[in-house]
Amino acid sequence: MQPDSLIGRQLGDYQIEARIGRGGMAKIYRAYQPSVQRYVAVKIIATDLADENDLVVFRERFAREAKVVASLEHTHVLPIYDYGLIDDTAYLVMRLLDGGSLSDLISDGPVPLERTRNIFSQVARGLAYAHSKGIIHRDLKPANILFSSTGDAYLTDFGLAKWVEGSPDLTQSGKIVGTPAYMSPEQLRGDPIDQRADIYGMGIILYHMVTGELPFDSDTGDVVSIMYQHLERDPQPPHIINPDVPPAVEAVILKALRKEPGERYQTVLQMADELDMALGHKPTSGTGDLSATPAILRTDALYQARRKSRNRALIVGAMTIIAVVIVSILLIILRSQTSPVPDPTVEPGVARAAAELVPDNYVIALAQQALGDAFIAYITCNQSSEYHATQAREMGDFARAYGLGYRVYDSDTNPYEQLTQIERARTDGAQAFIICPLDIDLLAESLKSVQAAGIPLVILSGNVPSYGGVLLAGDEYQMGFEAGRLAGQIIAQEMGGTADVIILDFPDLSQIVTRANGIEEGILSEAPEANIIGRYRGATREFGQESVSRLINDGVRFNVIASINDAGSFGAIDALEAALVPPEDVIISSIDAEQLARRYIREGYYMVGSVDVGRVQFSHAAVDAITQLLAGGTLPENVLVPPGEVITAQVLAAEAEAEE
Repeated sequence: MQPDSLIGRQLGDYQIEARIGRGGMAKIYRAYQPSVQRYVAVKIIATDLADENDLVVFRERFAREAKVVASLEHTHVLPIYDYGLIDDTAYLVMRLLDGGSLSDLISDGPVPLERTRNIFSQVARGLAYAHSKGIIHRDLKPANILFSSTGDAYLTDFGLAKWVEGSPDLTQSGKIVGTPAYMSPEQLRGDPIDQRADIYGMGIILYHMVTGELPFDSDTGDVVSIMYQHLERDPQPPHIINPDVPPAVEAVILKALRKEPGERYQTVLQMADELDMALGHKPTSGTGDLSATPAILRTDALYQARRKSRNRALIVGAMTIIAVVIVSILLIILRSQTSPVPDPTVEPGVARAAAELVPDNYVIALAQQALGDAFIAYITCNQSSEYHATQAREMGDFARAYGLGYRVYDSDTNPYEQLTQIERARTDGAQAFIICPLDIDLLAESLKSVQAAGIPLVILSGNVPSYGGVLLAGDEYQMGFEAGRLAGQIIAQEMGGTADVIILDFPDLSQIVTRANGIEEGILSEAPEANIIGRYRGATREFGQESVSRLINDGVRFNVIASINDAGSFGAIDALEAALVPPEDVIISSIDAEQLARRYIREGYYMVGSVDVGRVQFSHAAVDAITQLLAGGTLPENVLVPPGEVITAQVLAAEAEAEE
């Protein structure tokens, strides 16, 4: 096999590292962007396959179309960070997602109906936004719908999209552009098209999701046969393939797949609304808002567990229905009153335990009244670590259980991107914020604006300005101290009291520095002769790998790593594996107790322990606090969440034994 000449190459600001995908006209690579310290996806477009023979014409057209696609700014459209042409190489730079594609999901068979609805709703809103800008996609297919680690859907690959309004060469007919299995009859005929061609494509995707099969296919892969079926044959009704498809859902699909564009849905939001109603839900696009509420990620394991626990689910479901009825009655009473929900009060300098903030049904009803059709925006630190991704999902679950709208905005560990996401959420209509701050000083003006607007605010940090909101934090020093003390105990008991230690830190956040201080002092409390070599950037898998790789390459000797979180530890392990350092030569103590960390601890694979920070408690406390603020309650400025236990191999063994 010929080596890929692009791997290892510098392309503008991007260091190409590995190829992660390939299509008919392009290759996709993972690349690192040092200027903002992030990983991105770079799509390299084969210029030799362009329609124009003249490279000058191609450059002009690529720049024009790339600019149009990059202008799409929507929660469910994969963002284009950059684009360019270097010599004969055309490229697009996009956000790097790690949740797979809809194609991967469908390969396991039909997608459960509720998850289908959630995914379809998100993609429909992204597509409707593009249509509102005069852009049609033309190549809708499952491979072009990607997922983040939290299960949020992103529409991508607008490389074949065309500008509906504009110069004739962008709307020319007579050319078949797209993937035949998902193309509308008018596309296959080479006729002029509009957004209804995309609606046909969405109908094919929806058919594929609920049945696991395409409506028009060929056992031999005969493209001519597939095209003929699109043009002349009606699809087999979905319920024949999957009897669990409800008639109302089938009706939505078959209407979208009408041969004549005028007989289909005229907008994709109309189709999404009818799918909602077909599955017993209130239409979600009635306000005209083109943003979508993120889906609840549901794994196959979760569905299996629910089937095995049906009786318990029935009990919980009954209790939930009762709670919803109570809250609904209270809300009706509240809405019949003329007095508005009062403004919240935050007591400066006061601290209370998170357990004291759990709202009752009356408070929840008040919060629903205050929020109305708006939503709580969670501005993340990132979605690349299990901890943050899971926390975002948990907050969504808790918010939805309270009947409150909720959306996730990913900052991608970039403080400047976080500024953009806050403003984007406000533009989208957010009426409450939960923020995991990356650089509190950089956010100052935005948070002052949020405060001036009277928008409830919860900040997932301590020892920072609250801007009229609530600070939610654990004891960072104590968490670090426990992780450090565990490493120190092993150094004292198994390594003769001496060791060479590196600490993975994240100096950008003061509370994380406090955690790292605790780690260092915890180590020295048990092993005062340990040699602390220094602190190095961690916090994400990429940073941890980069720091440890550099130390190894520089010949720095160490045998203990103490990390401020598991994500940095995983990066350290990646570097140790690449350098062929055996697990018995280095021990790692960490914080977060993620599932992968628990597996490594159980297997004795580098990691000896990790402190459980009580993530679920943090997630619940954040939603409880924002609910109380929405309801006009009186809250302390500081809400404290206690750390969890130190997870070691012995603790995991005891848990396993107890389960047996």
